[in-house]
Amino acid sequence: MVGSPLGITAIAVALVAVAAILVPVGLNALGCGETRYLRVSTTQSMAPVLREAASEFNAGSSSYGGDCVYAQVDEIAPHRIMSAISGTRPDDSTIAPHVWVPESSAWVELARVSAEGAHGIETDPPSLAASPVVMAAPADSEGLPGGNEAPWTTILPEELDPDRQVVMVDPNRGADGMAAMYAIRDHLGTGDDADTDMTDFVRDVQQDSAFGEIDLRTFYSGSEAAQERRDPLTVVPEQEVVDYNTTRPDSAPSLEAYYPEEGTVRLDYPYVTTTENPDLRSAAADLYEVVSGDAHRDRMRELGFREPDGSPTPTLEGRSGIVSDGHEVHGGLTGDALLDSVNDWNRLSMPSRALVLADTSENMEEDLNGGPSRIDAAREAARTGLQLFPDETDMGLWMLSEEFGEQGRDEATEMHQLGATDDADVTRRQELAEVADTIEVEGGQSRLYDNMLDAFDEVQDNYHEDKINSVIMLTAGIDDGSSNLSHQELVETLQDRFDPERPVSFFIIAFGNEADEAELQSIASATSGSAFVTDDPDEIGDIFLSSISRRLCVPDCD
Repeated sequence: MVGSPLGITAIAVALVAVAAILVPVGLNALGCGETRYLRVSTTQSMAPVLREAASEFNAGSSSYGGDCVYAQVDEIAPHRIMSAISGTRPDDSTIAPHVWVPESSAWVELARVSAEGAHGIETDPPSLAASPVVMAAPADSEGLPGGNEAPWTTILPEELDPDRQVVMVDPNRGADGMAAMYAIRDHLGTGDDADTDMTDFVRDVQQDSAFGEIDLRTFYSGSEAAQERRDPLTVVPEQEVVDYNTTRPDSAPSLEAYYPEEGTVRLDYPYVTTTENPDLRSAAADLYEVVSGDAHRDRMRELGFREPDGSPTPTLEGRSGIVSDGHEVHGGLTGDALLDSVNDWNRLSMPSRALVLADTSENMEEDLNGGPSRIDAAREAARTGLQLFPDETDMGLWMLSEEFGEQGRDEATEMHQLGATDDADVTRRQELAEVADTIEVEGGQSRLYDNMLDAFDEVQDNYHEDKINSVIMLTAGIDDGSSNLSHQELVETLQDRFDPERPVSFFIIAFGNEADEAELQSIASATSGSAFVTDDPDEIGDIFLSSISRRLCVPDCD
């Protein structure tokens, strides 16, 4: 039995349990009134150092207020600690540490946004180490700049080989991801075109984003499978590149760190005391003195960290793929810029809930400047939209025409996730694609205004807080008095019913020059949405991206 995996597991569990009991028992034997635990939370990269420092601290059997304090180090994602400290997620309160060492003071600033976080967190915690955010890829990678510098624009879709993915941490879970978002927004600027480009960037990197610290060994393993694909370009702290290059197997490629030409963010690994208990604060201060000692500082240097002020260590000198000095850093990732870097990502990556209205009235028969008909363009737009939206999207389809009866529509498909399957293993995406391929002109008028209001009410009545709720309209943009509502009545009703706390927006794509763009824009504007009129089917992809980018301003779009 001992040789079996179950037997080994049982022995390991028993040893851990015994060890957990012996520590407080041993401390009580030394005359402690009680045994208390100093909970320390940190990153995966800093955890080895803090665990060694905690062992040294615990060996001292220090007493505080008559109680012995034992330091315990855990690796818990910084976004969870931030939520626990700031009180935004009560369920996480049990993991709130007494000492917190995230990778960046950006987390401290975000936590202090709340009243509870501002009350419980010191304003200027000391730094244990530093590491600049860099881009990394195997040395001499094809299509990447030579040398050790590259502009942040290297990670934009139009600048990179489409076969080379960009891997970065979700900005909600890592300051290196926040740094990349900040840099791209700083490059793109503001305005509609910039928002469209930001949308393109987020949609490109979102599918490969990591939900925690990136383990470079996962992406550059040197395995046969890894060698058959193009190596990704990663956004990581410099320390991770150093550690990877030091410990990688011979079969895995050596990585080159690319330092952003425009400057980068320096991660500062602050030592944050979050408890107000005076005894635990004293213990935390003593643990800081231990981890700041020469032995543990040397350990940080071995792992590839810089000095707290960002200066290089002797360990970095001559390291493969690393430039020890000369790169520029900035302190731009603070305040509104910090919040905007996270908010941009969240709004653009949030799943959608969209009801699509496809006009199949007689007005859709006309061609576009001698090219395809409006219905052909609408069919192509539906296909494009299905490709752009991820599986988490809820989508339904109504087809509009008086020929469908009194309501003037056929509610072809109800709202379901695009990735959901039916009993025959057919996804909603596949079902909608088949329906889109068969959309034809039914004739009659569109009952456009009545159906738009009904669609708005349908989405608003079934609003989902965790999704972007919208109505997407593919139309000739012509009502011709077929609705009970007038254009003005529709606009006024939408203005009255639009709720900024639960926004439902119209995104209208109208085909052909008979559409009244001003009228359609007034409808869209009533819901903080957008309207586009086109006679060029090749513009459809860009129009969809522009529409999606409106998420960045809802509910306050002009």
